[in-house]
Amino acid sequence: MRKTIFTLFAALMIVSMLAACAPAATPTPEVIIQTQVVQQTQVVVQTQQVMATQIVQITNTPAPDRVQVFWYIGLGAGSQPAQIPVEKAFADKYNKTQTEIQLVPIIVDNKYAKDNLLTQIAGGNAPDIVGPVGTAGRMLLPGAYLDLQPLVTQFNYDLSDVDPAFLQFFKQEGKLVGLPFASYPEFIYFNKKLFDEAKLAYPPQKVGDKYTFDGKTYDWTYDTMAMVAKRLTVDKNGVSSDQAGFDKNNIVQYGWVPQWTDNARAVATLFGAYYQFDSSGKAQFPDSAVAAIKYYYDAMWGAQPFAPGAAAMNSSLMGGNAFSSGHVAMGTTHMWYTCCIDAKNVPSWDAAIMPSYNGKITAKLHGDTFAILAATKNPDAAFKVYTYMLGAGAPDLYTLYGAFPARKENQAAYIASLDQKFAPNKVNWQPALDMIQYMDVPNHEYVATPDGVTPTGASYNQIYNTDLLAMTAKLQAGPGVDIDKLIADYTKLLTQDWATK
Repeated sequence: MRKTIFTLFAALMIVSMLAACAPAATPTPEVIIQTQVVQQTQVVVQTQQVMATQIVQITNTPAPDRVQVFWYIGLGAGSQPAQIPVEKAFADKYNKTQTEIQLVPIIVDNKYAKDNLLTQIAGGNAPDIVGPVGTAGRMLLPGAYLDLQPLVTQFNYDLSDVDPAFLQFFKQEGKLVGLPFASYPEFIYFNKKLFDEAKLAYPPQKVGDKYTFDGKTYDWTYDTMAMVAKRLTVDKNGVSSDQAGFDKNNIVQYGWVPQWTDNARAVATLFGAYYQFDSSGKAQFPDSAVAAIKYYYDAMWGAQPFAPGAAAMNSSLMGGNAFSSGHVAMGTTHMWYTCCIDAKNVPSWDAAIMPSYNGKITAKLHGDTFAILAATKNPDAAFKVYTYMLGAGAPDLYTLYGAFPARKENQAAYIASLDQKFAPNKVNWQPALDMIQYMDVPNHEYVATPDGVTPTGASYNQIYNTDLLAMTAKLQAGPGVDIDKLIADYTKLLTQDWATK
């Protein structure tokens, strides 16, 4: 079908341009492309490895008696290999519940999803529903989303069991661009086997509880976590990071990783929420942010390291998924990470609370929703699918994306589904739920001045997905970085990009 052909062609064009800008010796990258072949009421998802220079022929046969609603996945979560067959099954399931609408998933790698979607919108081939998408994804496309309030009113959609604060969370430029679907609190995932082997107590699971280490009692702070993580960081000879003779060039097990936290703003938020720009649009890194960045850098490259750098995270030891490899004792990240833990490598794990800094706990919160594009040609049909996603179909999506339901009526069932997924391992989910009240305000993905002024979509993309990612890459690359100079350089660059994009 034209939409899908355009999707794939645009993705290939983007990758081709990236390849053209690379040095001559750089091999042409491979991209995982999801193609949809629609036959009557079935959506068959095929995975192909497509070289960037190849032309792909796609044949789509829409069901002639149905309205096609295209579901665009990849701007936020959803493009992980393990998620794709479940998303396909979800579409199949919905298509069998009625005979009016055919739901067609379009799945694009997250690295290319934003540019690909903009190209589709500009070409008059916009999909209908986008999601799940978080704050960052929504800010990338200011003005692109439909105000849902008129549809809520038209269909008399019930929001009585949703916290009004969540409705405010999903407003952008004065419009209700999404309805509350899920929240992803941040907490500690810890590998019980590695703690048991080191004969260490597990991290606290209740706010206010102390931690006992070598016979002494400590508050659960980032300093305490570092002390524990060093004991759990081990070289090939079995020597831990806090012992003499430790070989930091041959580490086989790490104590901590901020799992898939690849943005300097997210790292800086470990020690407290902050506005990244002042009222004039000048970038700022307050003391808590500077301290958090230095803590993370020292964790990777200090005299007693306890966190992996980029090379280690992408090595055969960890394969790009550090905590799930079984070679990391603690990972701080969000509840969506329940999607991607390999039980073969980590058969026994549990949840713990985040550490405190200067007496305060900060747990980053991701809030995902689905949005309808303003350019949709079928808003009523899209809203019907939308309400299924947030209603009858929500339990399947909550399990798929590891998301805590915004609707109270779905919360107990969601926890039960996670218990079933990870059985026989038993997880205490209360620490994760308790962290919601310590959410970062303002949210680390919401780039704005204190009075709510936001940059353009292009500027936001440059700041959040280019500048801050590049800053983190420099932190993760290796030792020898002057952190104060790095922060000064990026303060200048972020200020410049706010004003010029």
